[in-house]
Amino acid sequence: MNTSTPARTGLFLGHRGFRLLFTADAISQLGSQVAVVALPLVALTLLNASPLEIGLLTAAGTAAFAFVGLPAGAWVDRFRRRPVLVAADFSRFLLMGSVPIAALLDVLTLPHLYVVALLAGVGTVFFDVASMSYVPSLVARDHLLSANSRLEAVETGARAGGPALGGWLVQLTNAVVGIAVDAVSFLLSAVALARIRHVEDQPVVVKTRLRRQIAEGGRFVLRHPVLRLVGLAGFLGNFWESALLAVQPVFLLEHLGLGAGAYGLVVAAAGVGGLLGSSAASWAGARIGTRRTMWLPLVAGYPFLLLAPLAGSGWLVLLYPLGTFLAFFGGAMQNVAQLSYRQGICPPELLGRMNATMRFLIYGAMPLGGLAGGVLATALGFPAAVWVIAAGLLLSILPMLAPAVRHLDEGERASV
Repeated sequence: MNTSTPARTGLFLGHRGFRLLFTADAISQLGSQVAVVALPLVALTLLNASPLEIGLLTAAGTAAFAFVGLPAGAWVDRFRRRPVLVAADFSRFLLMGSVPIAALLDVLTLPHLYVVALLAGVGTVFFDVASMSYVPSLVARDHLLSANSRLEAVETGARAGGPALGGWLVQLTNAVVGIAVDAVSFLLSAVALARIRHVEDQPVVVKTRLRRQIAEGGRFVLRHPVLRLVGLAGFLGNFWESALLAVQPVFLLEHLGLGAGAYGLVVAAAGVGGLLGSSAASWAGARIGTRRTMWLPLVAGYPFLLLAPLAGSGWLVLLYPLGTFLAFFGGAMQNVAQLSYRQGICPPELLGRMNATMRFLIYGAMPLGGLAGGVLATALGFPAAVWVIAAGLLLSILPMLAPAVRHLDEGERASV
């Protein structure tokens, strides 16, 4: 039986289950963002990785979205979601914990980092799909936008504080310490999730083959006129964002000559923008509607990405964080709106597969983007590669300007 009554009265922030989920997400997201700085710095400083090898590392960390994203949704729909969340966190604790141990024993290698990034990515896929499918069982449908706004604020707040913390830790100690912090964060998150007493409904036992279940989720998304456009825009946006993440460490650390501490602060600007954008999403949805919040913030924010390749020495370095701050402000606001929209229109029994299909479409582009970033940096150098990536990100918003999104009917908007 579903026991989330407090959540369904509108007091979900006081509901113990949602509060623990919120806490667990905050801890693991912060640790993961510390690792965003620390992992490439481990490869650069300890293993002398090249730009292409950094691109491969970025690709390894996101390859799971392409290879296991769709099956993950079908599996998540077959089980209660909380045990999946705990298992995913604990597995990532073990994987990330192996890096500082290997470094301490002086046996750390790039292949080790690739394997850890790849398998931790599998854990992330299952965690993300299960988490998105778990929220609607804790929070009433008419509170989804507000709940997702808070959870998105956690993620983007971690993007703001995590890189700065990671840069500070690396500067005071070394990059391996940042990876150790990430490992511990997953363990603490698993403990918090294990303490949730909310009882989920038992999933209906199905005898349908896994392949058919996966296809049902795919059909629901691809036949929906709005969801398929959201998926296409997400694919393009994440392709170019991953390319940016792949070239960012070398561009800022070597091309612009930033130290580890300054690098963390510059990277954190995108997280600050995302934090403010996600926090404003509920306000924007109430005033301009989900329909406009799903495209207008992108149009207003993404053009500022063209400031990033103009960054240079002295005060010109500020153009990079300014551009990413404004772009991620709009991107986070849009992300809350589209996630709440798709949760609101999807039948509960399809939530896992719908979310997995969307994650496959949106995040499956990330390993390709990581590789593309490494190739662009190697072939074009800096800042030409950053120009190409910024232009690609700007063009990625075009699917969200289609009439199906801009003219979303008021009935559907009201349901989220």
